[in-house]
Amino acid sequence: VNQNYLSAGLPLSILPFGFPTGKNFEFSYSEQANLGFERDLGHNLALNLSYNFNAGHHLNRPVDVNAPVYSALISNWQAAMSDPARSAAEKAVFATNPLLVDQFGVSPTRGLYVPAAVTNFFRLSGANPTYCGAATNGMTCGNPLFPAAVQALVPAVETRYGLGLGVPVPWGGMTPNVSDGNSVYHGLTANLRKRFSRNWEMLASYTWSHAIDDSTDLETPLAPQDNFHPNERSNSIFDQRHRFVWSAIYQSGKVNAGDTVSQLLSNWTIAPIIEFGSGRPFAILTGADTNFDFGSNTDRPNVVSAGTPTNSCGDKPVPSKYSPTGFLQAACFIDGTVPGNLGRNAGTRPTTIFTDLRVSRRIRLTERVALDGILDIFNFVNRFNVADVNPLYTQAGTPTAAFDPRQLQVALKLNW
Repeated sequence: VNQNYLSAGLPLSILPFGFPTGKNFEFSYSEQANLGFERDLGHNLALNLSYNFNAGHHLNRPVDVNAPVYSALISNWQAAMSDPARSAAEKAVFATNPLLVDQFGVSPTRGLYVPAAVTNFFRLSGANPTYCGAATNGMTCGNPLFPAAVQALVPAVETRYGLGLGVPVPWGGMTPNVSDGNSVYHGLTANLRKRFSRNWEMLASYTWSHAIDDSTDLETPLAPQDNFHPNERSNSIFDQRHRFVWSAIYQSGKVNAGDTVSQLLSNWTIAPIIEFGSGRPFAILTGADTNFDFGSNTDRPNVVSAGTPTNSCGDKPVPSKYSPTGFLQAACFIDGTVPGNLGRNAGTRPTTIFTDLRVSRRIRLTERVALDGILDIFNFVNRFNVADVNPLYTQAGTPTAAFDPRQLQVALKLNW
């Protein structure tokens, strides 16, 4: 890997990131089992009951193994804010974000602190090598931008927070292709089938299922909220607890009546399909980088009780049907509530109901040639079905996308 930027002599606050393959990578595998029963009920009816089980192991997922240690970042910020030697103007620069600490010193009550960028924002790899050089005991700063006082503090900071590997690691976030995810699926399905007789057939199917996992997949940008504790087992975003589908086909065939009536009522096909599906889970987020991992797509709010005051970061509690207590509030590092305690994939999208219908008729032109007229109606009842929702905790569940409204499709098909 080209690391020539290290010899350029220019300090980089944000170091390059990478997506390597984990050294303990294993290919995923699954354990599957199923059991089924089928019973002929007579009158062309059959009932089928089946159970399906699938457990996945060593699933791929993204975990930043060199994420900033937020507890160390916050502790460093607390020391800087509590140092009486720092002026109000100096503290104002980083008062709302520990990543912006740009001062160094020793607080009488909380100990030493250094600029966050010098330590590579308190990543486990240790000090930023574009600011600091390697030494036998870890990192020691030698960049002329920083006085000797900073150089002396960095090794002590590393020791205090358990940072540094003893060698310069010129990287920021490192999100390898790891394979330590797990999942499990349980599904119970009941099918009632009527074979074609007396001009019609139908199939009614109901499935109860539960999909559970601690990760999604490598390509889905849903990294753990806390990279140091990534095993958050919860409902999967693929979990659809209930699903019912009913479909039928009616064919009139040739109706024996008067010539005109027979021509009007013969050779019709009517085929409806109705689908009910419960909503799938989604992650509720704050929309801000409250855990200081340089991303806002993993940060979740806190579950708080009614009457909770505005936190020190200025966030008010908001009512939410997805909170066990009825209220959610953004996590606040000043109050020590980082990361948020709301569970993974705690929201649920609305139920969807799809109703489609096909009506067709065959018109015999000659003995060998026939013309089919076809009308397809999608979303026959024109129901508003939510496709996606707002994940932000202040508006969680508000629809942001919808499936198509009623649509009609007309076709002619010539058969010979």
